[in-house]
Amino acid sequence: MIWIDTSFAVEWLCGTERASQVNLPRGPLGLLSMQYAEVYVFFLRKGMDHKSIAGQLDFLELGFPEKIHLQLAAQLYIEARVDVKNKASLADALLAAVAYERKEKIIAFDRDFSSLGFEEEEGIWHSIP
Repeated sequence: MIWIDTSFAVEWLCGTERASQVNLPRGPLGLLSMQYAEVYVFFLRKGMDHKSIAGQLDFLELGFPEKIHLQLAAQLYIEARVDVKNKASLADALLAAVAYERKEKIIAFDRDFSSLGFEEEEGIWHSIP
């Protein structure tokens, strides 16, 4: 599974130039329930056709974190936020926890994943061993 972060999903759905330059890896793509909600909120706030957006998200696998992911996310979030300049969100930490525990990748434009133990290569984030 390759997880899609809100930062990428929004630009991808809006058809931005930056999103179009990302070479999507082969394999199933997924969106965690938290990121799904964030994407939906973005389009609701903009007054855009959120039903159309929901239809476009239907082909992604919807993931739900388990307790172990929630616990790891809390730990990652606290560790990342020791630096008050770090803006990593709890939603980012949750996505990082799922990807880390399952040894999966994240597609994101959000630089905060570096503070959550990931490194980026051409728009794809990998956990640091």
